[in-house]
Amino acid sequence: MARRGFAIVCALSVLLSGCGGDSSDKDAKTSASPGTPSQGAPSQEAPSAAAGSGGTRLGGGKSGISLELPKGWKEVDPTTDSSAVVKTSYGLTGERGSLTKQLLSMQRGQGTVFAIDGSVSSGFAPHLSAGCDSGGLTGSSLEQLKKKQQALEPSSRITDVTVSGKPAYRATYSSAKSDGSSVDGITVRVPISAERYCFVKIEAEKGGLPAQAEQIVASFALA
Repeated sequence: MARRGFAIVCALSVLLSGCGGDSSDKDAKTSASPGTPSQGAPSQEAPSAAAGSGGTRLGGGKSGISLELPKGWKEVDPTTDSSAVVKTSYGLTGERGSLTKQLLSMQRGQGTVFAIDGSVSSGFAPHLSAGCDSGGLTGSSLEQLKKKQQALEPSSRITDVTVSGKPAYRATYSSAKSDGSSVDGITVRVPISAERYCFVKIEAEKGGLPAQAEQIVASFALA
């Protein structure tokens, strides 16, 4: 029964992962920030978010992570929010919407938090998910997480970084959704044990990943 339950979760993850269960994206220029990927670059610590940015903290407690939402972003619960922009952004419309909602409900039950760019009132808005999850049967070593990332998002550009002093990776990617749309994404994942890792993932329409994404990634830490 345990293996069957895990298989169901995996199937739902892959479904979401036409986007990438935790998606990431591509093409950014090299910089000293972990927000910008650079193949083979030395590991670097994610800097703290700038003070006075007008943002609010998100996470803590059960989520296992902490980050700063930029001004204009807001926390949402996609499993209960009925607004069209939230449903569209989190893939809750169409024939796969109910399965996606099941996965998001499971993630929320495990402490995952969600937020969206509140300045976008329609269509596909920049949005994020962040929390901690199990690496499943293959575990959560840094190398295994990188392999999964590359398998889910072949366009991923992966850079070694550190989060709260722990080895991690940051990846950017471009991804095609099942509805035919394309997104740009950025993700950071950090192993916290042999079987568990924490993450933040931000996605937006292709070409629409906001500069605020770098601020969010820079503020990501373990709680």
